[in-house]
Amino acid sequence: MHPTNSLTARARKELPLSVKHAILGLLASKPLHGYELKSGFEELVPTIELNVGQVYTTLDRLSRDQFVTYEVVNQPERPDKKVYALTEIGRKELREWLATPSGMDLNLRNETFLKLMLARRLRGADPIKVIAVERRASFERLHEALAAKARAEQEPTSLQTVLLLDLAALRLEAFLKWLDHCEEALKKEAKR
Repeated sequence: MHPTNSLTARARKELPLSVKHAILGLLASKPLHGYELKSGFEELVPTIELNVGQVYTTLDRLSRDQFVTYEVVNQPERPDKKVYALTEIGRKELREWLATPSGMDLNLRNETFLKLMLARRLRGADPIKVIAVERRASFERLHEALAAKARAEQEPTSLQTVLLLDLAALRLEAFLKWLDHCEEALKKEAKR
């Protein structure tokens, strides 16, 4: 089993990555056709399966915006294919994107936070119990991420897979720390 398979479904629910810029980055090396771009993206980000339709829709927009050009290549026993290349405008866009800080996903629309605030207000609900449930689930996810990382380090696995598993583990550790902080604050509030 691939080390990231169990985490892939969760990754699909997160904010989308810039497929546009990933495609520009992949084309920076050499011209490629759609399926090569799909494979290249999935190699870069092993937790995401990219829909080939999304690749071609993105390529159409990139072509419209003059970030890429294409050449139709005749294939004798197959339909013709388009091979895409990066334009100078596309290279400039890629350089600017690489030089711009990414938006940080602070996840302020967090469901656990909502549960805690409601449990704090509702009669018969206990926010400390909500924290206990969330903590157990987070420890299970952390164990899963650390086990996947251990498998990845034992197998010949790509650096990007190991780094994504590190990111998952560190985010889970931070979330667990936040749950501890919430528990302390709620207990302090209850003593008043």
